[in-house]
Amino acid sequence: MKVFKNAVLTVLILALVVSVCGCAFGGSKKIGKNAALQAALEDAGLSSDEVTDIDIELEKTLSSAWYEVDFESGRAEYEYRINAYTGEVLSSATD
Repeated sequence: MKVFKNAVLTVLILALVVSVCGCAFGGSKKIGKNAALQAALEDAGLSSDEVTDIDIELEKTLSSAWYEVDFESGRAEYEYRINAYTGEVLSSATD
């Protein structure tokens, strides 16, 4: 009986580890570069016709992922960090 309890406990622990690792390593679906750009443009109050030099890169750590979205409009340079799973604007800067 003790062996059975240990086996069940081991399976539950492994299931939990796999679940946590799946989320940490991109198990959830990312929004994509186009959606990240749209989130940044909406926050900036700009349309895609008003921006140039667009650069979008996916950045990841073990616990999160985000898109670095950079673009220019007129003389202004915009830098955004967009959550790769939710599309939330994590940070923004304008020069």
